[in-house]
Amino acid sequence: MRVPFRIAGLWIRVVLLVILLWGAFLTVLSTFPRESTAAEFQAALRADQVTCVIVFNGDPVRLRWSTGPLLWYQVDRVRDADRLRRDLAREFEAADQRLLVIWRWAGNHDNPRYPSWPFQVPFPGGPWIVGIAWVAALLIMLGADPPRWGNRWAWFWVFWVGEVGAILFLLLEPRSLWYGLEPQNPIPRPMRGGQGCVLSICLNLVGAGLAAVGISRAVQALADLLATVP
Repeated sequence: MRVPFRIAGLWIRVVLLVILLWGAFLTVLSTFPRESTAAEFQAALRADQVTCVIVFNGDPVRLRWSTGPLLWYQVDRVRDADRLRRDLAREFEAADQRLLVIWRWAGNHDNPRYPSWPFQVPFPGGPWIVGIAWVAALLIMLGADPPRWGNRWAWFWVFWVGEVGAILFLLLEPRSLWYGLEPQNPIPRPMRGGQGCVLSICLNLVGAGLAAVGISRAVQALADLLATVP
């Protein structure tokens, strides 16, 4: 009688994992843009090549934009912010295509108190889709069978501080995803709350950052290679 429920649970994990990986991939690409200029941005906007724009209000104002899911650019310092806002509003109204415009304020887009990336995916509807998937993974962790790799407090820290905790949980709990429905031996010494806290800090400072840089650089190299193909 439990087999159908296990199959359903396995498919739910797979769906949630795919959504989170998709959101993380898009977020990583938007986090490591190439340097550009305001003139290049305006030229691309007039040519209907821009698909998403992120404006960071602060001092100075920063502008980040894409011409597709894999290609992101950034203007690090905008000299005349008021003029840029007027130009953006005029160009957005005149644009033939539908643009995704995201306004962020300095100090709010990188809140260290919780993993904000699932709720800021730069894609239409992305924050809702990925955010709901992240919350669902958290509820599964809190209410499903006891985890194997660590207690709930340990996983809570990895979720809340480790940035990629939801992805790791869906891969590993309550059994590793590649085991399917097969039984798996218990972990001899599962993590406790303190160990989970230390691991979450390491993931936040080192692991997630290195993975993000690697993915971004690999995609940029692939884009450069494709651009040279006639």
